Amino acid sequence: MSCKVPFVEYGKSYLQIKREVLPEINRVLSKGKLILQEDVEKFEKKLASYCATKYAVGLNSGTDALVLALKALGIGKGDEVITTGYTFWATVESIINVGAKPVLCDIGEDLLIDISSIAGKITNKTKAIIPVHIGGARCNMEEIMKIAKKNNLKVIEDSAQGLGTGKPLGDIQTYSFYPAKVLGCYGDGGAITTNDEELYNKIILLRNHGGKPHPVLAGHNSRLDNLQAAILNIKIKHLNKMIKRRREIAKIYNKELGFNTKSITFQEYNYRTDDRDGLYNFLKENGIETIKGDYGFPLKVPKECQTANDSILRLPIWTTLSDKQIKYVCKKINEYKGR
Repeated sequence: MSCKVPFVEYGKSYLQIKREVLPEINRVLSKGKLILQEDVEKFEKKLASYCATKYAVGLNSGTDALVLALKALGIGKGDEVITTGYTFWATVESIINVGAKPVLCDIGEDLLIDISSIAGKITNKTKAIIPVHIGGARCNMEEIMKIAKKNNLKVIEDSAQGLGTGKPLGDIQTYSFYPAKVLGCYGDGGAITTNDEELYNKIILLRNHGGKPHPVLAGHNSRLDNLQAAILNIKIKHLNKMIKRRREIAKIYNKELGFNTKSITFQEYNYRTDDRDGLYNFLKENGIETIKGDYGFPLKVPKECQTANDSILRLPIWTTLSDKQIKYVCKKINEYKGR
């Protein structure tokens, strides 16, 4: 059965801005300026302005953004980093990949890190906290920063799903521009923002083999390419409009389902149900594509994180979907609930 309501519509989104995108792709390819050129610099300035930070650095993925942020802060072997147990594996994977130990906190009803559990996880090995803005909802950064300041800890905001959720307060913020994100490119892409000039300069070196022509440290090959930057320069102009549409869709869901998913940008619409697998299969049979909210990874997670893994269904909230399609999703969910 053909999908009546796809989870994402990449092609349809492209067609909406095709007239803007094609000339830019042609310009970049015709000039042959592909790596760390003016389009990247232009996007970095736009991103920093949008996020109200002094600096931004374009990188090749949100995962590398986390790794480079940790390295720039000097975090490595023997250190501990506190984060949430309900997040995409990349958050925890990045901590492990720099040689540090991830320490997992539980979550609240909002799926965000349980701030009351952070203090009890701090040891003399703790060097940083990574709060994750899951689904476009914002962690209580004001309280997290108080804890960090009191304990002399660094804070990396994992904003892979949090672009547009509010003024950054941590030492570094990391972003992903994977195609499914609110602001997505046509391949992989990522970035960091910061107000710290020293951290900014370190990440500039780290992303490009430690500096060229003569490396001053062991770096990475983690550059946002110029073609993706040119595309992002177009799409960032539409970002607020895209967020507005996601909020409109979420409002329909909340009303029709009698549910209340809270978010700011609605990178995801997370729907809790006691029969997640049954509902998933029923919606699939009726042409509705959803994603199970399972962030499971090969580490034991706290209780509420596991409960979320087993009960969350991510509903379609792509900006090109019509009200009619969204109401069809609601109709089928309510039909299943009423069985």
